Amino acid sequence: MNKFTVPDICDEHGENIKICDLFLNSYGKNDKFFGQVETARCEHSNSIVKELVAQNGSNKVLVIQHTGTEKCSMVGDQIAQMAYDNQWKGIITNGYIRDIEVIKDIPIGVYAKNSYPKKTDKSVGKGEIGLTLEFQNFIVQKDSWAYVDTNGIIFSEKELEF
Repeated sequence: MNKFTVPDICDEHGENIKICDLFLNSYGKNDKFFGQVETARCEHSNSIVKELVAQNGSNKVLVIQHTGTEKCSMVGDQIAQMAYDNQWKGIITNGYIRDIEVIKDIPIGVYAKNSYPKKTDKSVGKGEIGLTLEFQNFIVQKDSWAYVDTNGIIFSEKELEF
């Protein structure tokens, strides 16, 4: 099992981590997870997200930046299940998800802003992967490491030992 807490990591590695200042809710069965980061930026389509989670995600965490102006869900039960089946540790998004009554039973970490039932518009731009993502007050880079529990989310440039 994951033998860490985000507060303990903050205490031990404070100078080498970045604390995520997005306040997200846990929706997956796993509240605690960590892994190497893959990034995706999407406006109104989650097609690229579906392509990514179809790949082997062993020990990886997908961080999705939703940049669209309209609310829509970046993750639903099919994407969460596919991510779990392909060994992803978790998904983090500053956007919305749906099918939360199903996702809560899938043994994967899923953190999002909230639920919203509308699907994405697949006809509007596919998205980009592997980019450095800039959120309000922090930056997430591909290949950095995410550590997540119900206390919060932190990122490190390299894998931490604990």
